[in-house]
Amino acid sequence: MRAPRSVVLALAAVLALTGCATGTGAPGGSSSTDGASAMGGADLVVYVGRNEDHVRPLVEEFERRTGLDVDARYGSTGELATTILQEGASSPADLFFTQDPAYIGAISEAGLLSRLPDDVLDAVVPGIAGSDGDWVGVTARRRVLAYDPATTSADQLPDTISELVEEPWRGRVGLAPTHSSFVSFVAALVAIRGEGEALAWLEGIAANDPQIFDGNEEQLRAIAAGDLDVGLVNHYYVHRLRAEDPAFSVRNHSFAAGDAGDVLMPTAIGRLTGGAHPEAAVEFIRFLLSDQAQRHFLDEVGEYPLVPGIGTPAGERPLDPELIDAMNLAEVAGNLDVATDLIARAGLI
Repeated sequence: MRAPRSVVLALAAVLALTGCATGTGAPGGSSSTDGASAMGGADLVVYVGRNEDHVRPLVEEFERRTGLDVDARYGSTGELATTILQEGASSPADLFFTQDPAYIGAISEAGLLSRLPDDVLDAVVPGIAGSDGDWVGVTARRRVLAYDPATTSADQLPDTISELVEEPWRGRVGLAPTHSSFVSFVAALVAIRGEGEALAWLEGIAANDPQIFDGNEEQLRAIAAGDLDVGLVNHYYVHRLRAEDPAFSVRNHSFAAGDAGDVLMPTAIGRLTGGAHPEAAVEFIRFLLSDQAQRHFLDEVGEYPLVPGIGTPAGERPLDPELIDAMNLAEVAGNLDVATDLIARAGLI
């Protein structure tokens, strides 16, 4: 099976512009949890497009519990998605664990994922799975506006992303247009507002002299340094930096519930059709949806667990099932090529 040419070209364009650095800040390239991959004897191969520090402890715990050798290859989500599309059905990967829905949607669109068992799909809150049941959400991040209360008063902050294209915010907004989280945000914007309104917003923000960054963490550090007023990021970056330094001054501001800026970005995992270890692959997904793994993502990373009843990140809104349904995440997953095209047409990359 072959990926649509437009999807491959869109991914390639983004990767070329970013030097394959569209991920979470994790180091590029790949690594393995042990020597199994080099020997060709791994019991499970996982392409992980997430920060290695967030996932490695769980991979090691899964190995300890099951006795299986896991070859976990870490890289940016965009880089690994492109690799899988190029490898096609001969990819050695059993699983693809992404940080955003749009990229796993490209793999699904290429017909490279197989349907997951019902118990896996039913484990998470409704609405956070592929339309064909071939991927499932693991955790989620909320899109927010980061700011420093010492320099920007909370009552000055906008309720909607529409306000960010207006004159009072000229030159004051940070963006990371080549980062996969921004691309997925635009994919969600298309699903919520349609292609025409999404392009109009992108052109408006591009015309309002935004400050451009490579990633989300760079925006937060610029805000803390007084070099930037606000930045469009995912919520958990503030949690992570405040855990490292309790004096870190940046905070999250949520847009009004239901606004196009108040979108949920799930991390997701899918099983590759050509994988040699389908049973081990499903067991790994079940482990990621266990109470232990879900609590790890809540307590250590600050992300939303998607298994009901685990908890909500401190200071953040609880998940709203009606808003999740309105986001139409299955459609978001199919909008990667449209999103990258619109970002380029607006002149942001």
